Amino acid sequence: MDNMEPGTSGTIENTMQEIFGENEEDPYQDSGSEYLPTRSPSPTDMDLVDILGEENQPPNTIHPTTSSENTEEQCKPKKRVRQPSKWKKNIRKLKRAKGEEYVNTKGNTVPSKNINTDIPCKCAQKCHDKINAAQQKELFDRFYAMESFDLQSSYLFSLVKVLPKKRSSIPTDRQQTESGRSNTRVYSVPNSEGLSTTVCKEFFKKIFAVSDGRISRVLKMKLSIPTPPIDKRGKHVPVNKTSEEKLQRVKDFINRFPKYESHYTLHKSMNRKFLAPDLSLPKMYSLYCDDTPESERVSDFMFRKVFNEYFNLSFHAPISDSCKRCDNLKIKIDAASSQQEKELLELQRKEHLAKADTARDNYNRDTELAKEDPNVTVIVFDLMKTLPTPVVSTGICYYKRQLWTYNLGIHDASTGSATMCVWNETIASRGPQEIGSCLLQYIKENVKTKTLILYSDQCGGQNRNIKMATLCQYITSHPDYIVEKIDHNFFVSGHSYLACDQDFGLIEKQKKFFKNIFIPDDWIEVIKAARKKDPFKIRKMSTEDFVSTKKLENNITNRKVTAEKAKVKWLSIQWLLYHKNHPFTIFFKYSNNPEVLFESVDIKKRNSVNIANMELDVLYPVGKQISVEKKKDLIELLQYIPPVYHDFYTNIKANISVPNDVYVNVQEEDCD
Repeated sequence: MDNMEPGTSGTIENTMQEIFGENEEDPYQDSGSEYLPTRSPSPTDMDLVDILGEENQPPNTIHPTTSSENTEEQCKPKKRVRQPSKWKKNIRKLKRAKGEEYVNTKGNTVPSKNINTDIPCKCAQKCHDKINAAQQKELFDRFYAMESFDLQSSYLFSLVKVLPKKRSSIPTDRQQTESGRSNTRVYSVPNSEGLSTTVCKEFFKKIFAVSDGRISRVLKMKLSIPTPPIDKRGKHVPVNKTSEEKLQRVKDFINRFPKYESHYTLHKSMNRKFLAPDLSLPKMYSLYCDDTPESERVSDFMFRKVFNEYFNLSFHAPISDSCKRCDNLKIKIDAASSQQEKELLELQRKEHLAKADTARDNYNRDTELAKEDPNVTVIVFDLMKTLPTPVVSTGICYYKRQLWTYNLGIHDASTGSATMCVWNETIASRGPQEIGSCLLQYIKENVKTKTLILYSDQCGGQNRNIKMATLCQYITSHPDYIVEKIDHNFFVSGHSYLACDQDFGLIEKQKKFFKNIFIPDDWIEVIKAARKKDPFKIRKMSTEDFVSTKKLENNITNRKVTAEKAKVKWLSIQWLLYHKNHPFTIFFKYSNNPEVLFESVDIKKRNSVNIANMELDVLYPVGKQISVEKKKDLIELLQYIPPVYHDFYTNIKANISVPNDVYVNVQEEDCD
């Protein structure tokens, strides 16, 4: 049955007053009970602070200055919060207390409680004349409106007087035995004026639709204990219950491990912390057993339960490429010499994280839009870290220059499908023209909508520059493409964990199953095997697929100011917009807030021609050459490569004019 919840005393009192009315006459005076539900005075939060002191407050005390939402988030454990009100057994209890139809534990349907006011009482008191049909129905409705088994029992308890019996009639010719009835009960209900009116037991049972058994259980101990009984079912303490001391010892042990915070978000999982990646729950429990005497240990199950229900911890290490601005602000905040300076830095940090969250929210909203609107496509693209070739078991590769293989991931946000554009540095490089050329091929073959929304990181050398802008204008203007409008959104630097990164993680994971990578095509096999369900589509890029933007750039003026003579800050742009109706206008804004208006820059010059009729030249007609030094190192590695692959390396073209390239990872520019 329903258990009484803390803080319900006021509700009980209000309900009882509503039923009895607020008469001067005490509604409990004839009940033989001293029970009077009242609201216990409870100190306010500030009172608790004054009484206990801040250091002695309960851990979940909510300060007046702390919002309930933040407190709920901070107290939220790793596992979902228990919601007893949604449990089937509690729903069943509530329906029973409300007199509604429900299905019991045996699967049988128990009908709802009803009262038939048309049947007159057959007793000599003529109870139906004292309490008319309307009053009977009102008492019945109020009784089940309490929605609490204990509150209903208290109400019944208050309506019945239990008195010692005054006399017993026992025949003298029989052996004297104790009578089965030890007391006298007087049943009463409030009439229309709120006054107590005596009725018979059968009429009392009919009004409240209760059984003899429930009445007997409520009144069983009334003479000796003048307070209403509380339902004790399900409230016993298990004999094997783990003591609070042992649980606290487990919490203290877990708190001894160092924890790390993630900087990637302001709101979502803000309380999630990370343990060292080499830890695990079995290892932590083993350390706990070594540290705790056997008589004071808890089971492995209880250890996991405490870990999941009282902590919000994960064993995944935080993202290694942390945001430079977040790191810089954290150092400044820790070293702040005054509270004012610290608050100013905290405000900058919150603005930075809010900006990152806005970009992420835009992406989620656009993804849902693409799923619902067949005229919109949302894609995310990113370049995977360079893949070295060859990869052999011997450690000599660490001392030799290797050939780089490039992989541009293009992820359709609405369908989850991903296409990998793969090429190596003998075909092309990895600049904005190469990235744009991959998008040209993908959009021509896969995008059949007039609206295209792009999401990428802020790498200025690849994604946010005039070369990429001219290619986007080319896509919206050329008849080979259906797209008429392109929105290019940029995630905040350091917070750009894209859908492509998840795809790249699968490829990295699959790599361990391929011991040797001898030529770039072997990477294609790794990518094919990386995702079993909905495998990645492979687009092996050739020399002819990469186009030059030279014609497009010569057809425009790369203006650095807007029509209002404001300087265009490319590295601060967060949103670019291109439209078929404006082939020589770039719309942009420095915010990812949809409500902020776009600025524009006109890139047309006097002799500009229509780019819809323009055909682009191949970027590297004869392929791309590598440095002589790299070619030499690759030849030296041939002794560790099967002969069948030697021709690939010997046919690579090298040129002394090509600089001796050393791998440097391309970073995102910090726009803040």
